[in-house]
Amino acid sequence: MKIFTALFTTILLGVSHGAIASDFSSLDSDKDGFISKSEAAHSESLLKVFDLLDSDKDGKLSKKEFHQ
Repeated sequence: MKIFTALFTTILLGVSHGAIASDFSSLDSDKDGFISKSEAAHSESLLKVFDLLDSDKDGKLSKKEFHQ
């Protein structure tokens, strides 16, 4: 479990340097208040962790999920 936690933290830190540098508004290109997987594809680092961040598994990221 410690290994999983460390790996998850490392991944999220990687996102903070890549995807979160791109702010939510710029990634939400259709301005519906969510980032879809196709919108996330514009950020390679966000796309890599999209499924981990999508905590409710609805196929899109809310602002809350994006900033976890």
